[in-house]
Amino acid sequence: MKNYAFVSLALMLTGCVSMGTNYDPNAVAQLQPGMSKEDVIARLGKPNSISQFPDGRVQLGWVHSTGSMFGANARAVSLIFDANGKLLQTVNQNQIEMK
Repeated sequence: MKNYAFVSLALMLTGCVSMGTNYDPNAVAQLQPGMSKEDVIARLGKPNSISQFPDGRVQLGWVHSTGSMFGANARAVSLIFDANGKLLQTVNQNQIEMK
């Protein structure tokens, strides 16, 4: 019984929390202007945020964060598409680590 309690405690202490869309940063690096919104979503997964501009442009955002008792990290990227759904630019790509 003592070993069971020790193993349970060890598992709880090393637990990890993950939130957002776990997109591949290498896939972001391979995106090219002119790619369709659908193709980008197929590569990165469902975006976490969508913003519509008055001129028809759309900004899609992906965020992924993980955390444990040993630290946390997060990454985010925002992409702008024209009114026809073609990729214009990467607005930002961040990687943050906290220990």
